Amino acid sequence: MKMGNGNTEVVAANGVATTGNDAIEILEHDHERVKALFEQLAAAGANDRPAILEQLKAVLTVHCATEENLVYPAVRVAAGRRKDADTLYHQQDEAKVGLWQIDAMLKGTIDGDPDAQIDEVQSAVLAHVRKEEQTEFPHLRDALKGKGLTQLTADVREFRASFRFEGPA
Repeated sequence: MKMGNGNTEVVAANGVATTGNDAIEILEHDHERVKALFEQLAAAGANDRPAILEQLKAVLTVHCATEENLVYPAVRVAAGRRKDADTLYHQQDEAKVGLWQIDAMLKGTIDGDPDAQIDEVQSAVLAHVRKEEQTEFPHLRDALKGKGLTQLTADVREFRASFRFEGPA
């Protein structure tokens, strides 16, 4: 399906959207979804936060897996940015820990201030997004040019279509 902005949106049977004309645009669309969910999470009342957090974790699960399995290896090898790729991996690991802490605080299994933790994780994720969009994605786009980016896009679409989500047993 074509969207108004010229992007192509593909939603797999598993509900995972891949909006964008290439792999980088798909990831940038994810970034917009993540930003919006963080804003909703920060503004929500206590009763609404768990559902919003679950949405955020679902989007980030697919997004992070896509980057960690396909994009960061390309940043490391094709773009020749080993240290930068390592930093991106580490930042995502830290975000996962932070999300776990938010979840545990909301469930009351650990002590802490969920508002402060949400702000901290949101700030870290936004800094990570800026690094990707302003530095790493342009390097990757330049390194892959044409056929390489086309192949990465096909790989990203196939990878994301392979996700399977099941509800509680």
